[in-house]
Order: sequence, then C-alpha cells, then structure tokens
Amino acid sequence: DVKTTILGKSHYLLYGLSTAMQPRMLVTFDEELRPLPVSVRVGQAVDVVGQAGKPKTITGFQTHTTPVLLAYGERAELATEEYIPVTTIMEGFVILKKN
Repeated sequence: DVKTTILGKSHYLLYGLSTAMQPRMLVTFDEELRPLPVSVRVGQAVDVVGQAGKPKTITGFQTHTTPVLLAYGERAELATEEYIPVTTIMEGFVILKKN
C-alpha cells in the first residue's frame, strides 16, 4: 500500500525519489565549456542493432536548436557535420569538437 509506505513510516523514500528525477535534455558545449547552439534532429528512437551500414537512429524528426528537452522515447542527432560529439550518447550535457 503506497499510502502507508511512502506517506507513513517510510517517508524518507521521497528523498531518494526526488534526487533520481531529472529531465531528459540536451545541452551542447564547445571544448572551452561555453554553450554552443547547434541544430539537432529530434525524433522517435529506432533500434538499429545488427543493421548493416550507417542506418538512421531516429524517425519522424524535427529540427531544433539546442538546448532541447527530449520526451520519453525520443533521441537526438546532430543535423550537420560541422561538429562531432566527444561522447557517443547525445543526451544530457554534450561536448562538441569542430570537425
């Protein structure tokens, strides 16, 4: 029963839950950690495991300028080849290098 667990004697569980909550966002920075607005495509994530070549990882995308808030099941990729990300995951805080 949730009422007696979280709102009762185990109310301290709310502290753990509140620190675990964070929005899925994408913010890009340059190598000197200055905010860098770039164009990104945001769309529904597609599973590309085992596909040959360089398949698209998103479908039905819209182009936005960072910072961007991502919804559940969405993924982002860079719209141009001007910058390359240091990390492979385009989520959270991403550092970009000039291509």
